[in-house]
Amino acid sequence: MAVISQERNYCRKQGSDGIILDTASRKLEVFLFMGKIMIEQEYSRIAPSTWCISEFNLVNVFVAEGTDRTAVIDTGCGYGNIRSVAERLSGKPISVLLTHKHPDHAGGIYHFKDCPIYMNKEDDGLLFNGMDADNSFRKMYAETRCPDRCPGKEKEVLAMIPDHEPDCSFDFISVDDGSIIDLGDRVLECIHTPGHSEGSVCYIDRTNRILFSGDTVNKSIILMRQEGNSTVLIGKYHRTLEKIWAHESEFDSLAIGHDGTMIDKDIIKDYLTITKGLLDGILIGRYEEKGFRKGDVLRYGKAEMWYQCDA
Repeated sequence: MAVISQERNYCRKQGSDGIILDTASRKLEVFLFMGKIMIEQEYSRIAPSTWCISEFNLVNVFVAEGTDRTAVIDTGCGYGNIRSVAERLSGKPISVLLTHKHPDHAGGIYHFKDCPIYMNKEDDGLLFNGMDADNSFRKMYAETRCPDRCPGKEKEVLAMIPDHEPDCSFDFISVDDGSIIDLGDRVLECIHTPGHSEGSVCYIDRTNRILFSGDTVNKSIILMRQEGNSTVLIGKYHRTLEKIWAHESEFDSLAIGHDGTMIDKDIIKDYLTITKGLLDGILIGRYEEKGFRKGDVLRYGKAEMWYQCDA
């Protein structure tokens, strides 16, 4: 068996089918299958019975376990088999909760088609810059995002694209404001949060005081450019932020979709400053091209908002 070196200091346990690299809270599993190295996603525990699976630092998937069921919140792009990682974290029956249908969050849905899937109906048919959750999207996403988010790993991620074209069509149960996902002694409540997409939602976990925010609130937010640089979408997103902040006494941290795992809820106030300033004409950003991102951007405090984004 080949020895795989890692920069981090992991405790190592070797078995007949692979190498397990382990720390107290993080784990990266590497297997040899038919002579091919298969790297599975790294995960970390963020709260009791709650984990973040990082799909090669490109996008986050969260696992929240109750006494009866386990919620898998988003499914990543579909590189490798993220379900196998979730099932090793929890053996309970799985419910899938999509924060939105962009293929970097719903691209792994083909592993979960026998599970109940929850999504807001407004995202049915949603595409990502005209692209659906298929292998051409996975290739594009790896080629454009890996240089920034996981430099030096592009070939490894591309090798994890399925050999066949998986079927990512699915039926879903529509959720909206106040919808409850009962996992058994643990409840996740849906908040409809349009802006990043019409059907974007967040989930409040009052047990652990976490808001699973998808792409509604990250360290960097994207609102696509509107015709004539209209501010209608900015206004809609501003109202979404106000709606989330009305629940601020119920959570302390956000479990985010990209670029990290957890952030403090106060970043919402920074985004509210940006959106209000843009709507009132007090603040104005500038056009930038940064990595794979292009568009008009404004930064305040810890927040970065691409409010007329082209790519």
